[in-house]
Amino acid sequence: MDESAIQEAIHTNTGFAGTLGSQVLAATPDDVRLRLDAGPELQQHFGGPHAAVIFGLGETTAFCLLLAVFGDLLTDGVAPLVKDVHITYSGIARGPLLATAELIDDEAGAREVFAAKGGMRFDVEVVFRTESDDVETARATYRMGIRRF
Repeated sequence: MDESAIQEAIHTNTGFAGTLGSQVLAATPDDVRLRLDAGPELQQHFGGPHAAVIFGLGETTAFCLLLAVFGDLLTDGVAPLVKDVHITYSGIARGPLLATAELIDDEAGAREVFAAKGGMRFDVEVVFRTESDDVETARATYRMGIRRF
């Protein structure tokens, strides 16, 4: 998928991604960045975004990377999935949050597995930073999958 199609898919989503309200700033295979202005309804008792909100922003960011890199594989009968996640929170974010994603597995190898088996798994690293001072507040590895049904 191209960048404008990914932005449209997220910004007009009526499901959780739309409810969360993240903005896709960039969505290319080499540059996936999202922004979330977490208002009071999304904050925890310390005044920063709730851990579940950060997790959801990361999932949406990893999904945007999946679309940017492997969107051509998503045809009828093929579904993208989150298989597993490991997230570490290292600080309380204050104000808008930025999330970036990077494919940390081999794209060509993943495509070969998909062609041979009709499914694949790959890891995406997501880093969360506060917009105002660029301080890292969390880091996660989302194990994503694409499966033919």
